[in-house]
Amino acid sequence: HMQQMWEDSQRRLFEELGQYQGADMQFANAVESAGIATSPLAGGSGAFDLTDSQAHGRVTQPRVERYAQVVRKLNDARVAAARPQIDVLAGLEKATLDSSSELKSKQIGQVWKLLAHYTSPKESRNIAAGACAYLEETFVEHVDRIVAQYPHDANVGGIPSTNRKIRGYLNVQFGRLGRVPAFLEMFNDEAIWAHMYTLYRCGFKQELLKYALDMEDIITDSDPGFVAHLKGFCDQAAAIRSDIPVTAASLEDPYKAALYKVLGRGNVSKKAAAEVVQTTEDYLWSSLAVVRDAEQIAAATGHPRNTLESLQALMLKYGPGHFDPNGNNPLLYFRVLLLCGLFENAVDFLL
Repeated sequence: HMQQMWEDSQRRLFEELGQYQGADMQFANAVESAGIATSPLAGGSGAFDLTDSQAHGRVTQPRVERYAQVVRKLNDARVAAARPQIDVLAGLEKATLDSSSELKSKQIGQVWKLLAHYTSPKESRNIAAGACAYLEETFVEHVDRIVAQYPHDANVGGIPSTNRKIRGYLNVQFGRLGRVPAFLEMFNDEAIWAHMYTLYRCGFKQELLKYALDMEDIITDSDPGFVAHLKGFCDQAAAIRSDIPVTAASLEDPYKAALYKVLGRGNVSKKAAAEVVQTTEDYLWSSLAVVRDAEQIAAATGHPRNTLESLQALMLKYGPGHFDPNGNNPLLYFRVLLLCGLFENAVDFLL
């Protein structure tokens, strides 16, 4: 029964990815011989002509046709220039989103966006950096969406600054709980550690540093050495040794614990930040962030550096059942594998 469920999910997934409806091997070979895969420099409308007579009148999915348009533009650009200026991955993402508004189309669009981060000149040499940048970008989109969806609760004003937007997002989050949790460290009705963690979760490192410097007198009451540690961390200077004693009482605020963990401020247990790190995306971001900044964190804590290989091994050990126990969202584990740089495993999983 489980095998049949998986095969049904796999079939639906391939349909979402744009597989030809009812295509047989003879048709697939005909398409390949037409130059789709074997002739990347072929130009003109015949380079990827999905209405060719060889298709035997079959109708392809709209997404396939949109993908074909992207490939055709790339081929034309290659003919016209030695180094074509065309963003293929952005084109494929747009083609996916334009073809359907369903959740799976959005998930596939996110895959193209992730791959674009891996090919970015800034991040292409570091899997963890590319994955973190993607997870930070999508979290910013999430924050913007929540603030826009609940404008009254967010109360950010007309053109909000970054800090007002973060404050508005937290207003909505705490408003859903009916109150601000008593264990959060507050100042003037602001959850300062929650604010700082959310800034860093969005990738706003310099905004985090400025906020901490502005609030230094308040933060010092909680942790006298934190701002100095943060400044050294953000400036990528020699990390300040941070073997401070961490107790349950000193980390009662889970946002403080979560921020300490990704900044190498003491030895923080996973349990201490469990209230904050609840989603798969949050978990992967925090895990990848300590891999991305492994040298600084290792120097600060005195503990062995975190490696991408150890995270990859853990994700493979967990397997798809850990993330998708019902087997109805195969794209979730596929994206987990991609985020960890397990590209071959990700493709094998779909096949």
